[in-house]
Amino acid sequence: MRENTDLSLQNTREKSVRIAPDYLQLLNRYYDFDGFEPDRLDKQLALIRAMAQLSSSGVTVYDLQKQAHVYVSHNFYQLYGYDFGTMDSCIPNEMFDKKIHPDDRQALARNGYEAMKFMMAQPAQTRKQFKMVTEYRIVLDDRATIRVTEQHQVLEQDASGNIWLSLGVIDISPNQSLTDVKSQVINFHTGELIRLENNDLPATVKLTSREKEILGMIGTGKLSKEISALLDISVHTVNTHRQRILEKLQADNSIEALQSAKMIGLIA
Repeated sequence: MRENTDLSLQNTREKSVRIAPDYLQLLNRYYDFDGFEPDRLDKQLALIRAMAQLSSSGVTVYDLQKQAHVYVSHNFYQLYGYDFGTMDSCIPNEMFDKKIHPDDRQALARNGYEAMKFMMAQPAQTRKQFKMVTEYRIVLDDRATIRVTEQHQVLEQDASGNIWLSLGVIDISPNQSLTDVKSQVINFHTGELIRLENNDLPATVKLTSREKEILGMIGTGKLSKEISALLDISVHTVNTHRQRILEKLQADNSIEALQSAKMIGLIA
């Protein structure tokens, strides 16, 4: 059974606090399921629940196809400052994104995107051998900040090798005095450390209102000539804006510019 994952056809959520990159753009266009997903999910959740009961770590299972957490342990909620008793069983990522320290969001988004790009470049049968380890800060309701260490690894893939379920394990970091985001991918079968490409954007990226307007139009597929007519400006002016957008976002093309702008919250 194939489920359409065309981003234009999916339900949209409020994205004002969303900082996670859109990993679906790195996967195949369709999830290729064989009909046994409920059994596979139930089996994994039974194992994860048992593990969580024996661990002081926070544990979550994230469904990339649904773009939601399908299991979140009591300790995971507590680390983020939430009341476990009020939560549903399918949690949108935005709920945890908004707790991340604003200064850490951009680096986390870019590193997560690079890690997924690395994973999808590996043979499907080896993807479960890797995990991403990241350190970043969480801001609690009383404005206190804690630094956490989070590990992510693949639990399940679909028939086409798309990453379907991922396991996240979070702990309080022993490095509370540090403020920078640290990320690395580890092959836990070989011990190899994989350095992610250093593609971080500048600390502050600002687009003018006109640049955001043009980038939004580019995202809907409009050409420079069409944008020129709609905004009553010359094609030359449109192209100048496009070039400045690419330079500010350190992108080689419009697709990369759109992805970067979405990751750091410049556009929805």
